[in-house]
Amino acid sequence: MPTQPPPQPSAPAPSEKPAREGTLFHLLVERGWDAAVAHTADQRIYAMTSETVAGSLQPVLEELRHMRETMAGFATKEDLAGFATKADMAILEARLLKWMFGAMLAQTAVIVGFVVGVVPLLK
Repeated sequence: MPTQPPPQPSAPAPSEKPAREGTLFHLLVERGWDAAVAHTADQRIYAMTSETVAGSLQPVLEELRHMRETMAGFATKEDLAGFATKADMAILEARLLKWMFGAMLAQTAVIVGFVVGVVPLLK
């Protein structure tokens, strides 16, 4: 005799929007899960992750706070104003390209001169 699957909870009414709909919720709904079940699964995963990570997260946050406080005296925007800007870099890039093509032209001239001048003497 075939058994029927247990009844699934119905989706929340339009007025009952879940408190937090994460990526997992949307993925499960797209895969055909009922919205209430997907919301419950999403909330349970979120809660388990939060409880697991909370204990080891405090030392990391303390270290980040300490790093931020020690880095407060580093370079400011005024200090960085003397460095190259995008316009300066564009000018340097144009100059570099000119020199590169000039060097390639000179190299080609040397090779052609070698082929025309030296190769016939070798025969």
